[in-house]
Amino acid sequence: MPPSLSQLIECIRQSAGLRKDHIDENTLIEDDLDITGDDGSDLLEDVEEFFGISLHTGEEGYRQAFSLGENEYLFHSEGVDFFGICRFLDWLRGIEPSVIRKLTVGELHQVLVTAYHNQGHKAAVNPDSKKTFKVI
Repeated sequence: MPPSLSQLIECIRQSAGLRKDHIDENTLIEDDLDITGDDGSDLLEDVEEFFGISLHTGEEGYRQAFSLGENEYLFHSEGVDFFGICRFLDWLRGIEPSVIRKLTVGELHQVLVTAYHNQGHKAAVNPDSKKTFKVI
């Protein structure tokens, strides 16, 4: 059986330490839950490990699974760009600004279900996962 939305929500809650936040399929992972940068990458790794499903490839990373464009990313970086200096330097060098995709929990669930079917899984939860998640 493919991973359910409620299982994914519980995985997100435990991975990010969110207990009281309302989470549904329309919740934006970065804007609503404040999961960004390395925390976003850690969340995707936790989801992969928990469900035993790979969302990334060695060469493409997460680009293929999430249909990301050349200069498109899932999360902002955690660094601070005081006064926009880095963006200004990128503009001088002709580097296009990065586009950050607004990723919802529902979209992450769809990617997870698609990967589940593509990889021919039979169980929704990885019993060998070292993470201590409790699915409700």
